[in-house]
Amino acid sequence: MDQLPPSLFNPQAADAEAQGLLQPTAEDLPSLIAGWSGPRPLRVCSGGTSSRAAAEGQWTLDLRRTMTGITWNAADQTVRIGGGCRMGQVLEQLHPLGRTVSAGLSGWPGVGYVLTGGMGPLSREQGLAVDQLQAIAGVWGSGEPFLLRRDHDQASAEWRGLCGAAPFLAVVREVVLATQPLRPLWIKASTGSPDQLPDWLVAAECSDPSTTLQWSWSADGSLRRLQVSGYEQPGWQRIDGLHQLPPLTPPPSGESRLHGEVVGLLGPAHGECWRRLLPELRALMHRCPHGGCSLSSQQLGDATAAVPTEATSFVHRDAVWKPWITAVWPAGDAEARQRSLRWLCELWSVLEPLCPGVHLAQLHDHLPFHQRELELAFGPWLPGLRQLKARRDPDGTLPGL
Repeated sequence: MDQLPPSLFNPQAADAEAQGLLQPTAEDLPSLIAGWSGPRPLRVCSGGTSSRAAAEGQWTLDLRRTMTGITWNAADQTVRIGGGCRMGQVLEQLHPLGRTVSAGLSGWPGVGYVLTGGMGPLSREQGLAVDQLQAIAGVWGSGEPFLLRRDHDQASAEWRGLCGAAPFLAVVREVVLATQPLRPLWIKASTGSPDQLPDWLVAAECSDPSTTLQWSWSADGSLRRLQVSGYEQPGWQRIDGLHQLPPLTPPPSGESRLHGEVVGLLGPAHGECWRRLLPELRALMHRCPHGGCSLSSQQLGDATAAVPTEATSFVHRDAVWKPWITAVWPAGDAEARQRSLRWLCELWSVLEPLCPGVHLAQLHDHLPFHQRELELAFGPWLPGLRQLKARRDPDGTLPGL
């Protein structure tokens, strides 16, 4: 057991006054969790991008040192990934083999990216990362080890729960993912005016599933667009794969150490309806409480909608857009934190009629809207998920539902 290092990618988690860090081996993990008598809930760090990878007065299970294996299986073209790996590391290791996985816009997230849904620029064509899971191994909150396989367990409540809501139920030490052939992509990065946004959305909704739109509206009023296609497009830049994607937005400038929260929303195809929201959105973006605040979105649909709603804990299979709101503030500034969170909630309220769902990629059990997020993320599956939680984590060793 060590003190929490400042190496977490998320500054808010790195600055948390946590009790300390646990780095068990896979063999020691069941006994550690089964015998846990310290503060609950335990926090888990795989990639270190979540603001709740560490929390005041709690312990963090850090998987990044002891569970980092990446093993390619040529026989079935799957990859076995340790729970402490970043998705960027997986892409890098698969690249020489001519294979890839359904990764996102950034290589920084860990396996939690997959277990909470996993959407990216190729989702319209290949589906969500969670839909590529072939096996999941770990330890339930009760301390009982498990190994579940798609071909045997996909009809179980346990499989459904882990595929989208794993952080509430278990510590996942390893997953097996299907891979896809690595092929070149074509990208186009551009800027525009917020007035163009509805037209961009409408055009994207009508486009071929091999092409996706990602965009970001910054506090300075600029709108950035990143289009990604699996087929050659005249005038677009060729890249070798997702590992070469440019960032959607530049990192916030300034000397201050920043804390922040991100809320992800989900909604169906309503590109034209965004036009009537523009006045309110423009007003809110004009009064962003910090230059690092933003509103961004990425495109889903097609292959992501082909999976039955009841197959996973990602129940919003009708979603075509995932907007996410990023609120930031200088570390330690309580008033700025309140302003930014209030702004986030106002922006959420404006978007909710078009994007009524939530993508729970980060835990917010420290914020007042946590229960609302759970209801909007899991919908009618939430009662069943809570029953599963009661069976598999009866003492609440992991974050609560």
